[in-house]
Amino acid sequence: MRKHFIAFLVLTSTVFAFDDAYLKSVEASIEKYDVETVAYTTPVQEKQVKHSRNKVTVVNKKIKSPSDIEIFTNKNIKPINYTNTISLNKLQVSEKKQKFFHMILPAILISKEKLKVKRERVLSLRSTPEAELTEDDRVFLAGLYKKYRTDDINKLINRLKTHPVSIILAQAAIESGWGESRFFKKANNIFGMWSVNKNEPRIKALKSRKGKAIYLRKYATLSDSIDDYFVLIGRGAYKSFRKKRNITDNPLILVQYLINYCELREKYTKKLRNFIVYNKLRKFDKFQIDEQYL
Repeated sequence: MRKHFIAFLVLTSTVFAFDDAYLKSVEASIEKYDVETVAYTTPVQEKQVKHSRNKVTVVNKKIKSPSDIEIFTNKNIKPINYTNTISLNKLQVSEKKQKFFHMILPAILISKEKLKVKRERVLSLRSTPEAELTEDDRVFLAGLYKKYRTDDINKLINRLKTHPVSIILAQAAIESGWGESRFFKKANNIFGMWSVNKNEPRIKALKSRKGKAIYLRKYATLSDSIDDYFVLIGRGAYKSFRKKRNITDNPLILVQYLINYCELREKYTKKLRNFIVYNKLRKFDKFQIDEQYL
């Protein structure tokens, strides 16, 4: 037993030493790269708005080979929602990264647009007396209140807010192991979201926890996985992050407030920041869905 414990300590120390070495090497490498300058603004307080947007016209697509992943050459993109994923391991590193980011990018923008539509509708209803709400509006708000675990419309508006694409791309790559995790490939589950509902689509993890089976959610498309990610951030233990994204949309500042997302805490937020800079992800923060699909 003592030998096993000592072996565990040695292995743990080795892992953390490797992680520290990785972070230092990335920080040193950052100086060698030219990073596109992106101007970030301070979000303004939203006023009462007239709801007029409908929804994004999504283009569902199945991936048969890496060549099916569209590479976007300008910042106005087609909202392609991939219904499956494939391994990119046989590609050269630079091409693998490019394909991965461009596979996830439209899913993020689709999800952000859907939330934007809902948020604009909530904003349009904020000053409407409850007695004047239509039945459709009541059902709409009730569903969001339940999902985001609040009964305050101002808190709901805050929880429906989204954040820069660069942060989500970085987390997607890290959490899915560059798309090589079993849950990503078999269930479109980018962030390893757990399932506690036996009636929803899900797959069983290979390992158990304290003798109990673990299940992870199975999604029909990549954007469905992003949808759940935004719900998690919107209602989970990320109050400081949600508060900060009302003040700034600079990803290098915001990632510091995702300290509760991973047990590594400060190491994780530092890794996110370095990942965003090293992979020049800030350029994706200016990408948007082509207006012809809105």
